[in-house]
Amino acid sequence: MYGYIVPEKSKLRASDFVLYRAYYCGICCETGRAYGQLPRFTTNYDFAFLSALLTDYAAADLVIEEHTCVLNPVKKKAVVQHSSLLARIVAANIMLAYQKADDGVIDKDGLKYRAVRRALKKSFDRARDKYPQIWLAIKRAYKAQRAVETDAVASIDRAADPFANLMRELPELILGGKTDDNLKSLCYNIGKFVYLADALDDVADDFKHKRYNPFLARYGDFESRKQFIAAHKTELEFCFAACRNRAAQCFAALRLTQSRSLLQNIVCDGMAAKAEELMRSVKKLPPPRI
Repeated sequence: MYGYIVPEKSKLRASDFVLYRAYYCGICCETGRAYGQLPRFTTNYDFAFLSALLTDYAAADLVIEEHTCVLNPVKKKAVVQHSSLLARIVAANIMLAYQKADDGVIDKDGLKYRAVRRALKKSFDRARDKYPQIWLAIKRAYKAQRAVETDAVASIDRAADPFANLMRELPELILGGKTDDNLKSLCYNIGKFVYLADALDDVADDFKHKRYNPFLARYGDFESRKQFIAAHKTELEFCFAACRNRAAQCFAALRLTQSRSLLQNIVCDGMAAKAEELMRSVKKLPPPRI
């Protein structure tokens, strides 16, 4: 869905790479099992991270088996197997993907969002009916986000708060209340990072189509992506560094075991690398490949 929370592959151990791919493939397979083949396109790296984080935090049983993939029916891959926790994670991902598509339709961003919304409607209905509390949190967050956009809020922190708060709430809803302040704050700052990364990545498109963007609302002097980033380099770097540093502090306080080195790579190295990539970019980033 977003693709901003990813490992720094150059520093990723081989065993952690296999584990990360197992979580990613687990989301894909669980989506296919519960919602059919088409919704599997919603599988994304951000939720692979969330799956690894919450599975480790909850000390949940982790079962990994090797299976062939629909995209590669010859070579077997390690895949995290079905669990009630994975089912809730996948349902949350489906609902978020549907809401993002619905948001795109409201913003008149093109036919692709209508197609995605239509493709996800039955899966969304099933996920919403099964996990209504997760949907209520998503719905509440997007209502708050719409208010931010309607009011053209110029505060970057206020603009990022609805989505960041949603990410703060999700672990508790998915795990059934088994959370602490460090996990909540970690997810809040990761959510804030994702929102700001997406905003900076879309800054040229948002300017062109006269859409709300927190950075445009705050600074306004847009001529080109390159010029805008150069003009506000210090402020932009501070925004991303503040999210990363607080996330790293909260992560260090968590008691994690089975995926700790993988998760540490993502939080401490991957987020920094993604921020640097955004700051160097002269056009919208391509989808990541891990």
